[in-house]
Amino acid sequence: MQDLIRQRKRVGVVVLTFNRISLLKIGLCKILNQSALPVEILVVDNASWDGTSDYLSANKNITNLRLEENSGPAGGFYYGIKYFAEKKNVDYLWLMDDDFFPKNDCLEELLKVATPHALYFPYIREKDFKSKKDPGWWGVLLPIEIVDKVKYPNKDLFFWGEDTEYLKHRINEVYKFSSQWVASAKGVHFTKRDKNSRPPWRYYYEARNNIYVRVFIRKTSLSMPVRIYKAFKAWSFLLGGILLYENNKSEKMKFFLLGTFHGIFKKLGKVIDPGKDVK
Repeated sequence: MQDLIRQRKRVGVVVLTFNRISLLKIGLCKILNQSALPVEILVVDNASWDGTSDYLSANKNITNLRLEENSGPAGGFYYGIKYFAEKKNVDYLWLMDDDFFPKNDCLEELLKVATPHALYFPYIREKDFKSKKDPGWWGVLLPIEIVDKVKYPNKDLFFWGEDTEYLKHRINEVYKFSSQWVASAKGVHFTKRDKNSRPPWRYYYEARNNIYVRVFIRKTSLSMPVRIYKAFKAWSFLLGGILLYENNKSEKMKFFLLGTFHGIFKKLGKVIDPGKDVK
């Protein structure tokens, strides 16, 4: 089965990591023990300083793409997808963060149903046993033919919402490729965030990218009044979360309001440096 799948469907894996070497080691073991093996595993290292670079350099089974600075999930997956798109040695990309642990037949189950004209994502169980049924950076299988048409994630978003903009808005809404949930393909998203776990800088990017993507990007499927309404609804929900549930309210409000201002005036890029807290 494995040889037949590999003959038809060559897979390149992109794993994004930043200062989480213990999780990365587990994830790579899970990938290397898949029943259908990829042709190449690329780890995009977002300028880690916890020994990740030395570990990857010593591992001959892994390709290490080390970035000079932390470019966030948006930049990390931009460069990872671009690597394979330019190399042209695979038919599919298997995309994941370093805290995604696939079951040993996850890739094989995705490949059983995969075609070049849709993206596929597994059944994801969170650490708290909740499940995800939307595509994201947790084991989504993306045909390279789709990448050739839609290109790469928007690296200027830096953090938050870049997966939704790329995998759902651009691929589904703009280019009309479908997404398929493959229940037989399973994995665990290991990291769980608790209340008050968001550092203040996150509210900058959540507020900014929410407004920018909803108001200025989702033009193909929604009218301007609807886009503004949806952006305001999400903005209000985020604001309410700060006021009702979060600690350190004044600091978080400062970043939230700055992000709101920059979202309205389309100021993108890595504006706030989160330090060690983000991939």
